[in-house]
Amino acid sequence: MGVIKGGRKRGRNHPQSPIIPLIPPSPLISFRPYQKPIFMDRESGLIILHWSRQIGKSFTLAAWAVDRLLTRPGRLVTVLSNSRDNGAEFVVKCEEVCRLLGQAMESEDQSPDLRYENMRFEVRVTVGSRTGRIKVLAANPRTARGFSGDLILDEFAFHEDSRAIWEAAEPIFSSNPDFLCRIASTGNGKHNMFYEMATCGEYKVSRVPRSEAWRQGVQIYDPNTHAPIPPEQARARSRDKRAYDQNYECKFADENTILLTTDLIANAEREDVGAICEGTWSPDALEFMRGATGDLYLGVDVGRFRDLTVMTVSEVLNRQHHIRAILRLEGMRLPDQQKRLAVFYAMPKARRAAIDMTGIGLGLFEYSQDEFGAGRVQGVNFASTVPVTHRIRQEGRKQETVRVTEAMATELLTVYEDRRILHPFDAELRDDLRRPEKVVSPGGRVSIAAVRDARNHADHFWSFALAVEAASSGGAPFAYQPVEIRHSGWHPFGVQSRLRHGKGLLI
Repeated sequence: MGVIKGGRKRGRNHPQSPIIPLIPPSPLISFRPYQKPIFMDRESGLIILHWSRQIGKSFTLAAWAVDRLLTRPGRLVTVLSNSRDNGAEFVVKCEEVCRLLGQAMESEDQSPDLRYENMRFEVRVTVGSRTGRIKVLAANPRTARGFSGDLILDEFAFHEDSRAIWEAAEPIFSSNPDFLCRIASTGNGKHNMFYEMATCGEYKVSRVPRSEAWRQGVQIYDPNTHAPIPPEQARARSRDKRAYDQNYECKFADENTILLTTDLIANAEREDVGAICEGTWSPDALEFMRGATGDLYLGVDVGRFRDLTVMTVSEVLNRQHHIRAILRLEGMRLPDQQKRLAVFYAMPKARRAAIDMTGIGLGLFEYSQDEFGAGRVQGVNFASTVPVTHRIRQEGRKQETVRVTEAMATELLTVYEDRRILHPFDAELRDDLRRPEKVVSPGGRVSIAAVRDARNHADHFWSFALAVEAASSGGAPFAYQPVEIRHSGWHPFGVQSRLRHGKGLLI
């Protein structure tokens, strides 16, 4: 420890002045061991921060950005953020850093409106006569191309067009060795530029999982009791281990993600909302259907030998789906299946059915349409494509069409997320609802796939999705085009060769 000596002169008649320890001043900003190297590094051209959620990533980067303005007066630091909320939060962190340092600053929202793509926040710090700026902008290739200075890509794994953003930014760093870049994010699968840069071995990577941050002082609390818990216990209590590992333990999940989580399904389960039947409609199911005050809609996922046929009846009340009856049919001939379908149409509130017309279901669809009317029977060809839906476009998809299965699955997911569905509790039903996963190929193609077992293949899931589709106004969300099916003189249930002609939803 450093020392200073007392100020009195020493002589023969004066004892030596005492040695007084020098107490170093407390740091204005305290960093944990994993944060300090990132803040102190003013040399590395590019650093990848692959950090757990909620361990101080944004604060560290905000402190680094302010430091760049203080040590290089007049500097521009551009921050590309994946959302307006995250961008505003970054500004708050910069304000907090300046307050802790006792540094005067100005911040301003220069956005012309509240749309994310027009986000423009600015933090200004003046040193001497020179004013440095931190600009927080929406993440896109245009903003990445328009800066000259340091760059922070915040939550880069969640940027749309991440590859194009990096391609636009990289030449600027190549032109000036004084420009530095910091790229930070939690994981978001493997189909993005952040994953490639964090795993290719070409760049300096700081990887801090939650378990390591906990060892360095970051507390973890039980969400229910608020008691401190270790990371092993937090993971054990997590319902989705794959999501936990990606969000907190820096393990990249693959692009196959379960659509309906256990939590979403559990929130929809009720004991008395409807009945589950085997082989024929039960008295309870019939009572639910006869007593309906809202309109009834039916979804039919058709099977014969390998798969079940599942018929799901939904009563719609104030846009909420109450699943009143689920009928499972195993190994049943199609004419007998049609008799079960006729029971639904006999109900006073029965409105429309949507039937899987892919493969063997085409015969059931055609006969049902002849018997109950074209306006009351809708056919869905699972092999077809439809115009991209609003929600899928919001996720950043650029193509004009998607598979009809993805469109329907996304709509059912939305219904669950909005808590607009209630259905009975059943172990087989819950297991089946969790089967479909979103699969993204290395080329970016998205499809919906489900794990098959000996009994079913997400038959309940697709029956639910078809019921939701039937309740929409004639399939309007998918803007289908009616297609004429040519009959060739053979039996309607011999349908395999006609699949080549099915293109879209049929009514």
